[in-house]
Amino acid sequence: MMGTLLKQLDLNNKYLNYVFICLILLAIIYFFSIGKDPALGDSLVFTVQAYKGFEFESNATNHFLYSNFLALSHKILPFLNVHFLFVGISVFSGILSLFYLQKLLPLFEVTQKSTLICLLIFGFSFTFWRLSIITEVYTFYLLFVILFLINIFKFLKEKKPKYFYYLSFLFGLLFLIHVQTILFIPLYCYLIIRHYKILKIHAVYGIVITVFVFSILLIPVALGRNSLISIFTDGAYQDSIFNFDMKIIFKSLIKNIGFLIYNFLFFLVFMFLGLKNRNKIDYIIIAIAPFVFFCIKHNVSDVYVFHIIPYIFLLALIGRGMDSFPKTIYFFLPLLFPIIYFMTYKITKSTKTGENFEKEKGFKGGTKYMMFPPMSENPDLSFFIKKYKEDSLDKEPELKYMYPFALEWEKIKK
Repeated sequence: MMGTLLKQLDLNNKYLNYVFICLILLAIIYFFSIGKDPALGDSLVFTVQAYKGFEFESNATNHFLYSNFLALSHKILPFLNVHFLFVGISVFSGILSLFYLQKLLPLFEVTQKSTLICLLIFGFSFTFWRLSIITEVYTFYLLFVILFLINIFKFLKEKKPKYFYYLSFLFGLLFLIHVQTILFIPLYCYLIIRHYKILKIHAVYGIVITVFVFSILLIPVALGRNSLISIFTDGAYQDSIFNFDMKIIFKSLIKNIGFLIYNFLFFLVFMFLGLKNRNKIDYIIIAIAPFVFFCIKHNVSDVYVFHIIPYIFLLALIGRGMDSFPKTIYFFLPLLFPIIYFMTYKITKSTKTGENFEKEKGFKGGTKYMMFPPMSENPDLSFFIKKYKEDSLDKEPELKYMYPFALEWEKIKK
C-alpha cells in the first residue's frame, strides 16, 4: 500500500516537473517573439489608452476590467516601458492559462501524458502564440474562463454547492472582461436545470452573485458615460450577426475551418477519435455551439481571436482521442509546429498569395505577419507612419483610425 502511494507521488512529481519545463520553454519562446512596438490594431489602442489612465466606459470593445487592470499596472510600475509591461501581462496570463489548463483537462478524463501534449499543442498553436505576445484581452480573459470551467466540472464531479458559488462569481467577473461571455449563458442555464434538485436555493443565490458582479458595468451607464445597449454590442457586431447572406456565411465557414486546421494541424484527427468518449459530451456541445455560430456569423478578418475559447473544448476531445489511440503519441510532435509555420511562411511568400500579403500587409510584416506567430522581426510603427502617406493607407477606415494612435505612441516612446 505504502509502496503504491510512493510510486504515485513520484509519478505526480515527474508530471509536474514536465509541466514546468513546458511552461518555461514556452515563456522563453514568447519573450523572444515580442515585437518592438505595440501591434497595429486593438493592441495599439489598449496601450495608448492605458498609458493615459483609467477608462470607465463599459462598452462592448472597452473590456472594462482588462483595460483598467493595464492602467493600474502602469500606475504601480511607471518606470517600466508600457509596451513590454502590457505584453508581459499577456505572456504571464497565457502561461498561467496553460498551467490551469493542465488542471482542467483531467476533469474531461484526459490522462497526464495527453494533457502534457495538449499543453504544447495549444502553446505552439498560431492563435494562442500570437495572442500571448501582443497587448490583447484574450489570454487574460482565457485565464478566467478556464477557472470558470474548472469549477463547473468540479461541481459535476463532486456535486458540492461551493463550486457553484465559485463559478457564479467567475461568470459575473467574465462579463467585466469581455462581452463574449454572453455565449456562456446556455451552458450556465443548462447546468442549473440539470442539477436543480441539488442546487435548489443555491441556484437563486448563485444567479444573484452573477448579477451583482455584472452590475458593476451599469455604474458607468448610471453616470451617463455610455448607453446600456453599448455594453452588449457595437456597429460591427450588428452588421455581421444579422446579415444572412449565404455566400458570406459559406466563405466565413471555409475561413474558420482554415484557421482551425492551421492551429491544430495533424492533431485535429484525434478530435474525431475523442468524440467516441460520450462522457460530458452534452456540456461540450452546449458550451461550444454558441461560439461556433458566432464565429461563422461574425465574418471579420480577425475572427480567429474568438476561436480561443472553443479551442479549449476541442483540446479536451483531442486529448481523449490520443488516449484512445492504440499507439504512443510522441511528446516532441508539437515541437514541429514552429517549423511548419516557418516553412509555410517561406513557401507562401513566393506565391501569388504571398505577393498579395506583401502588398496589402507589408507595413505589418506581410506574409510573415500572416503566417508566422512571432512579431520580433516585424516592422515597428514608425514604418507604418512612413507608409501611411506613401501607400495611401488612409483610404482604409481602420488604418485611418489607427494613424493618430501610432503618432501618439511615437511620442510616448520618446
